[in-house]
Parts: sequence; C-alpha cells; structure tokens
Amino acid sequence: MAKRLLVDTDVFVDYLMGEQHAKEFFESLPEGTFYYSALTKLELLSSGACSDSGVRAATNGLLSLGKRIELDEPAINLAAEVKREHGLSLIDSIMAATALQQKAELVTKNIGEFKKIKELLLMKPY
Repeated sequence: MAKRLLVDTDVFVDYLMGEQHAKEFFESLPEGTFYYSALTKLELLSSGACSDSGVRAATNGLLSLGKRIELDEPAINLAAEVKREHGLSLIDSIMAATALQQKAELVTKNIGEFKKIKELLLMKPY
C-alpha cells in the first residue's frame, strides 16, 4: 500500500510561485495520490495573490489534483491536544493533527517545528 502524503501549505506556495523543486515534486506524484487539509485551501485562497483570477484558477487547479481532508471533531480535539502539549501555532497544530489522524506523512519544509511530535511522520520534499 502506498503511503499517504499530506502536503503542507508551504509546498503549494512554492509551486504556485514557480519554484522548480516544488514543480518536480508535484509532477512526480500520480494524480489523486496526495492529500491536503481544508485549512490549506483556506490559507491559499485567502492570500493576496489569489485576488488575481488567474492565480486563483491555478491554485484551484493544483488542489483539484489531490484530495481534501475536512477538519472534523476528532481532528479538532487532537489539534487542541497537540497545541497544548507541543506549543505549535494553531495552524501547525491542525496540520499535525490531520496527519496523525489520517496516518499520513506530512510533507513540509517546516520540519523543525513539527519534529517535536515523535509520532508524526515527516518528509522534506526538496
């Protein structure tokens, strides 16, 4: 069984900014094989760059290649626990909780913050 990859917002931002390593990372993944949090969609679409309809369309296009994970009650409770125990930001706590709940590897460039959580599987994409 292939491992589940939950892609953090920072990797999407790099791709949308034209970062070659991020482009290569996403191109290496078969369509529909990566996951992202509903929070990631909110973060991306609420950015100033998405005021431009072309950027917004590109963002939605990239997201459509993956599968969105909604923030449910168990994830909220786990995120609160992660925040209390590890002192992460609210957003990082939600990302970590989502990855833990989904038994997914969190793909992020922000390894330093997340490595506080021993149970969390991490991957630095480039």
